[in-house]
Amino acid sequence: MAEAIERNNDTSALWMGWIGIVAGVISFFAPMLGVVAIILGIVTAFSKAKTLGWFSIVIGVAGILVHWFVTGTLL
Repeated sequence: MAEAIERNNDTSALWMGWIGIVAGVISFFAPMLGVVAIILGIVTAFSKAKTLGWFSIVIGVAGILVHWFVTGTLL
């Protein structure tokens, strides 16, 4: 009797991490996407792609802060 080999090919965390990084980069111009990047980063950080999630969080926060210092408005 052959046992089924379970392969864990779930890439949803990777996609959320990459979308979070893209949203973080865009947040330098539109700070609301920084919030999206932070949320996606938190979700990704608690999955397999921890580093990708933390990068998303950091880029999202940096985008919000840079936009805030450059324009003088938070949103």
